[in-house]
Amino acid sequence: MQPAGRLPHVVLLAAAAVWGIVSSATAEDASREGVAFFETRIRPVLVEHCGRCHSSGPKPPKGGLLVDSRSGLITGGDSGPAIVPGKPDESL
Repeated sequence: MQPAGRLPHVVLLAAAAVWGIVSSATAEDASREGVAFFETRIRPVLVEHCGRCHSSGPKPPKGGLLVDSRSGLITGGDSGPAIVPGKPDESL
């Protein structure tokens, strides 16, 4: 089990892998699989552990990072892009 402080990084890494999914299936099937995986396995963790400080709302997101949209994760925050689709090793 990951220490609590590392959880967001593991989630972002998983999100990067999902959005850059490559498989032998058609692109449409891979996209559908990636979206389903993200919605059932990744988004709930982001909402529970990251959304309070890193989502759109009345207060600016901490560190400028929004995790409530794909574009927010790709754009990133003060430290740069949180994820680089298809390149988990280059993702924060």
